[in-house]
Amino acid sequence: MTVTLPPETEELARLVAARSGKTLEEKEGVEMEARIAGVAVAESTALRTPARIDRAREIAKRIASRPLLDPRTPRDILEQAWAAPDDRRR
Repeated sequence: MTVTLPPETEELARLVAARSGKTLEEKEGVEMEARIAGVAVAESTALRTPARIDRAREIAKRIASRPLLDPRTPRDILEQAWAAPDDRRR
């Protein structure tokens, strides 16, 4: 089955694929973004790269070691972000 997409939609799909370092023709190019968006994706039969837990821990430690730049609580940040435009200037 062939689906014809408007040029704008096709370009958006290409940008999403490029963000993941793939081309639109490579299924993985859009698959990861679909997973992030919460879209159910059938499991691929291709071999996957094993998770690099040590690398993820290293990155988390680097992030945690950085100074806190915004002293507000997460709740305060969200409340200001979702406030009416006039209320955001506090």
